[in-house]
Amino acid sequence: MLVRIIAAVGLPLATGFAFLKIFDAVKENHWWDVPLWLPFFTTLLTFGTSALGIAYGALSTSWDAEKKGSVLGLEEAQSNWVEMWRKEDESNNSKK
Repeated sequence: MLVRIIAAVGLPLATGFAFLKIFDAVKENHWWDVPLWLPFFTTLLTFGTSALGIAYGALSTSWDAEKKGSVLGLEEAQSNWVEMWRKEDESNNSKK
């Protein structure tokens, strides 16, 4: 789980920082007048993806300690997503 979270968070985060450095270098060297919305948009996209990576890392982990999950964890994420919302629905129904 930890490796998947680090990858799902770290790669978009590093990409976002790299884009900011690239945009800064391009603007400083007067190669292109980077519009203000472009760094904002790429930061929003990459850092937002990084934030979603935390949730994906937790959901894509096998919650059964005996079961070994896949590399990407897609099957685990699908089953855990359903399980999470089923428990949420059960808790909401018990409060009524």
